[in-house]
Parts: sequence; C-alpha cells; structure tokens
Amino acid sequence: MEDVVLFRASEIFSALSNPVRLRIVEYLCHGERSVGEVANHVQIGHSGASQHLSFLARTGLLVSTTKGKSHIYKIRGPRVQEILRLIDEFCHVHVLYGIPIDLGDQE
Repeated sequence: MEDVVLFRASEIFSALSNPVRLRIVEYLCHGERSVGEVANHVQIGHSGASQHLSFLARTGLLVSTTKGKSHIYKIRGPRVQEILRLIDEFCHVHVLYGIPIDLGDQE
C-alpha cells in the first residue's frame, strides 16, 4: 500500500475504534440522519454527537449536507457498510465474541 493509503486506513480504523462512533456509523447505514437523531439514538448530548459526526466526516466515512438549520449525515457509500459486515464476519469466523477485551500477558 502507498503511504497515503496507509495513513488514511489508520485514520479510518481509529475512527471506528470508538464504540460510540462505531454505533453511529452502524445507525447511519440505515439512512441519513440529523445530529439530533444521532444524539438520541446513541444517547449522548447534541454537542458530543456533533463532534463524533464531524470526526467521522473528516476521516471520509461520512458526508454531510445542510437542510435549513440542520446538518444531515450519511455514510459515504455501500463500502462503509461492507467494512462493518467484514468485521462482524471476522469475529464470527475466528470466534472472537465473548473473548475478554483485556487478555493481559496471555497470548
């Protein structure tokens, strides 16, 4: 991979490593939403939702439009949903569900 692609990939994985942002992306896979709708869905404040959405948009995972006074966000395209599907498949194939998050020194 080219360096620029490696850098972008690390930004995308960093964005998806936060459970709230991951939940937001998953929610937006079902359609475009306003900041308020996202905030209500993930049960965080409007300001926090706005910050997460802005970060996701900067990484390229989301695009935003303005309708009146509202910012509307949606996933950039079907490949974002495919990334989530592949992560889910990876966890199933490798039986990663239920494994403790912190394994300490065990490998």
